[in-house]
Amino acid sequence: MKFITLLSAAYVGGVLRHPHEGSIPVSDADAKRLVEDEKLAEDVTDGFSAEQVAEVPEEAITVASGPVTSAPIANPHLSQVAPAATPEPKPARKGTASKE
Repeated sequence: MKFITLLSAAYVGGVLRHPHEGSIPVSDADAKRLVEDEKLAEDVTDGFSAEQVAEVPEEAITVASGPVTSAPIANPHLSQVAPAATPEPKPARKGTASKE
């Protein structure tokens, strides 16, 4: 396990992480990818003692199981609703008399 500090937003363990989050414990494979391959992070493992490294668990991402549902929106945006049916045009008036 290694500690990295992000230089730019990057996916770590399948989650978008940002530089303001500080040092992040990651796997060796993620550290190699972010530091050497993509150059989006710095390895800051040297700043931690062996005890600190051993104490911190490596971050694991879990995904909720089952379907994801949400309650209907009380005031949906126009792009989220079905288009309204267009009303039928009124028939034109027939035989209007001139006013002369």
